[in-house]
Amino acid sequence: MLTKCKKMIMGSCLLLDILLSILGCAGIKNMIPQKQRYPQEAQRSIVVTIDTSQRDEFFDQLRKFADKHDFTIRIDAQPSGAEDFLIFMTREDVEIAGGNYFSPGEYKIFFYYANLLHPAPESVLDDLISDLQSFINEIRNSTFSVEK
Repeated sequence: MLTKCKKMIMGSCLLLDILLSILGCAGIKNMIPQKQRYPQEAQRSIVVTIDTSQRDEFFDQLRKFADKHDFTIRIDAQPSGAEDFLIFMTREDVEIAGGNYFSPGEYKIFFYYANLLHPAPESVLDDLISDLQSFINEIRNSTFSVEK
């Protein structure tokens, strides 16, 4: 009888140990800081105005900028109309998102930190905006203004 009781106690302890190990591993995952992205306000924003006939040239300049700075870029037409586009560029430290929300020739572009726990230095954002402006200035009659 005593051996049966010992076996039951040891089995219960083993089962409890396994259960606590599983719960402990799940708890550790929640304690490790995860990459934080959103919600956040844009760190910088710009407005680019172009003639709608220059849209392809504008997109080409954005692609050149993305290639130079190792961004993955996506430019996508929206279901709301053939004139509406979204722009999204991402890399490890910075994300850029924008579109022509209210006017076919006016693009608002926003710069975000890709990781709020380890934000990119302000100088990185300043350099990116300055370089993007040089790419946009290649487009005839375009305007580029920094709002924030």
